[in-house]
Amino acid sequence: MAPTTSYSPLRDLSASWLKSVTEAGEMFAASAQVVGHRTARMAAAGPMPSERDRTEFSLMSREKKEAASEALQAFGLGFLNLAIAVAVETGTHMWETSAAAAALASSQSPSQWLERQAALAKIAANAPANPLRLANSATRVIQESLAPIHNRATANAARLGAL
Repeated sequence: MAPTTSYSPLRDLSASWLKSVTEAGEMFAASAQVVGHRTARMAAAGPMPSERDRTEFSLMSREKKEAASEALQAFGLGFLNLAIAVAVETGTHMWETSAAAAALASSQSPSQWLERQAALAKIAANAPANPLRLANSATRVIQESLAPIHNRATANAARLGAL
């Protein structure tokens, strides 16, 4: 028999935050390496940088703008999509709760009342505004928002480390 795994918002949130912190650490370490390399290169180039240096400095500026733009776009769209999803889920949840409450109120027997009360409690337990679910979703949006910066910083660290 295969082991069953149940959904655990707290476990998922912990894993998401661990991934976020790990990726942030990688990003900061790579950024420090790239800044150190480029600062030394600027100092060595002096007032008359070579064509290769000018190309690298131009690339540096363009990459920062692109990464920031992509990160802001991912952030905005991520939270907009999250807000829409929560609004839709909340509306659906309200209708389901209302229908279950009406069914409970129209119960014809104690056993039917207990059955419908359990159904209503189950619906209430799956509220879309669950703080752990919201925090987990927000963490994923933050990861997606930082991905362009993380990807460029680690790629530059690898590229510049190899020069």
